[in-house]
Amino acid sequence: MDDVRGQRFIPPGIRAFLNDRRIDPAIRAYLLGMAGRNTDTWTLAEFQFLTAVVPSLTEIYISTSTLSEFYEFMGLDPASLFEPQLGQGWQASSTTFDPRFYGNTPRRCRTLQRQAQSDPSTVKVQALLSCADPE
Repeated sequence: MDDVRGQRFIPPGIRAFLNDRRIDPAIRAYLLGMAGRNTDTWTLAEFQFLTAVVPSLTEIYISTSTLSEFYEFMGLDPASLFEPQLGQGWQASSTTFDPRFYGNTPRRCRTLQRQAQSDPSTVKVQALLSCADPE
């Protein structure tokens, strides 16, 4: 994660969650950095980190309602806290990347998928979502 000034306003309730001392300081700093950025700048690695770490915060007794509120602020579906999705029907449309459907998948998207599997920090989530949309 780079050291970039926030691109959007973080509401007081979300900021209070991100300042909770029960959360490791490095995790807090990382989540604060992501919260300040627009989702179209996220890489797949950042999305994977966020969706792996945030649900695990229930283990330190942070309420699921607080985590769901954070998910909603981040543009994720708060109802799927433990099974995160991007946007409406993203998971269903991600079958675009199933090898059985390579014939129907644009070459650019196949290359992007291979790149995402080998180095998720180089692939933007927005690029993957644009491949999942029907053309």
